[in-house]
Parts: sequence; C-alpha cells; structure tokens
Amino acid sequence: MTAARARIEVAALQTLLTVLGALMLLASRRVDRFRRQVTRDLLLEIRSADGARQQYRLHAATRRLRLPRRPVEHADCTLIFPTAREGLRALLSPRAIGRIVEGMNTGGTRIEGNPALLLWFHGLTRIVAPIGSTRRPRRPAPVPIRTAERDAPWAQRIIREPPVRELSRDWPQAWAAREKLLQLRAAAGERLPPG
Repeated sequence: MTAARARIEVAALQTLLTVLGALMLLASRRVDRFRRQVTRDLLLEIRSADGARQQYRLHAATRRLRLPRRPVEHADCTLIFPTAREGLRALLSPRAIGRIVEGMNTGGTRIEGNPALLLWFHGLTRIVAPIGSTRRPRRPAPVPIRTAERDAPWAQRIIREPPVRELSRDWPQAWAAREKLLQLRAAAGERLPPG
C-alpha cells in the first residue's frame, strides 16, 4: 500500500469519527431516546494504530456528549484498529460488531477496558447513523391487541380469578416457595439471609 493511500484512509476514518461525534453531539441535545441512555460519566475512544483518533466524553448530569479537543490519556473503553482501512470497514458495515469481533479473533483489533461499554456505545451510534438493523419494528403487529372474548365457545373453559394482593396464610406451600424468592423479599423490605 502506498503512503498516500494510507494517509487518505487515515483522513477518511478521522472524518467519519468526527462526523459521527458531531451527529451524536446534536442528538445529545435534541433526541430524547439518546439522552435517556446517558446515565454515567464516561470517556470512550476509537482510534487506529496509524493515526486516526477520536474521544467521546459523556456527562450524566447534563446527559450530553462532548468531543475533547486534546486527547485525555485514560479512557474507560478504547477500541483500537490496526489500520484505518480496518476501522472504516468495521464501522461502516451493517454488521459492525461482527467485524470488530472478527478483527479481534485475527489478532488485529483490540479493546482496552469494558467491552460492554463498546456495545452500548454502538447502540448510541446507531441512533444517529442507522446502518443495518436498528431493532425497531418497521410496521405494526399483524394482529391487533384484543380484549378477552367472553362470549366465545371456549370462554367457559377458561378459569379467570381475581388478582390477589398477598398470599393466603393457609397455603404453606406458597409461603415456603416465597421464602426462596429473594427478589420478592428484598423488594418488600424484608431482611435477607447472609451470603
């Protein structure tokens, strides 16, 4: 590969990362779906070994994203591509996460920090640049939600009981089963067994 081509690829990746950051910056001010997901102070970085680099700082208090002008040394999660070409190939793919994992398996792409943050950040990027599937339904469900058909022929065979607020005291099996469900006991404010 020629040096000129490598410089063009680095410039292309840097432009992609900067434009993505600018779109996310606008979304952090105007898009509620984006703002609802910013709940922690984080610093994420995407870079290539040959020079492209962009950091994204998220603030929980303001629920906004900023692009630091000077790179901070330690990011919570850093995605490092071996070349700008690999970075462009992965980030512009509808299967971006699959491409990143493929790069990690071949030994070129690295993640420093918590990979779960990278998956979450990928979801944020797809809010502003919906490349590939966004997992939102494209059309309403084919069958509308209906109420119970009480006059249908089979309605008499369906047992409907009124809701119960607490368990009956004369049902010891239910109370024994409830003792094992720590989520219910913790939510009710009961003391939990140690360990």
